[in-house]
Amino acid sequence: MVTNLAKRAMTTEGQKACMIIDHLVEALGNESSSSLRRASILADIDQHPGTTQAGIMERLSLDKSTVKRETDWLFDYGCIRVQDSENDGRAKAIEICGYSKQGLDAALGYFDGDHGKMQMFLDTYEKVSKQQKPTLRDAKVIATLYEKKRATKQDLIDKLYESSAATKNRVVNKLIEDGTVRGTTDG
Repeated sequence: MVTNLAKRAMTTEGQKACMIIDHLVEALGNESSSSLRRASILADIDQHPGTTQAGIMERLSLDKSTVKRETDWLFDYGCIRVQDSENDGRAKAIEICGYSKQGLDAALGYFDGDHGKMQMFLDTYEKVSKQQKPTLRDAKVIATLYEKKRATKQDLIDKLYESSAATKNRVVNKLIEDGTVRGTTDG
């Protein structure tokens, strides 16, 4: 416990952001292509165990099809479990489980367990990105550049999660094209 607190105190804000994103990727089945919205939904479910899709829709201002699609994905990847609701026979109670709980708890540790602060973190990265549906991979590039201030394109690519070289290049190029990332140099 003290060791973790000491490590957190000695890391920069950019390094913390990168570690939070790494934990969120773990919580989402090591799928760095998961959207920030999916991570927000997972955090909301954790904050409100036993919630329903209607509750998620209301709290996060999302439409029904989006919440259904994302919760189906979370269920298929073993991030959540779904049970019959005690309050409504038509509704399903949703809660986070397994490796997702561990990864999310590790990310929440950087916010002293405050889900609201984590949601603000995710919202900030979503707003900074000029993409329609930014991913955790996109957030990692932004956090890395925030930490380094200036970096080569290759530096950013090297910090990305395991995927093909084409995918890594496409991610960084898209962020540069849309103006989200500036300050990269060739090389």
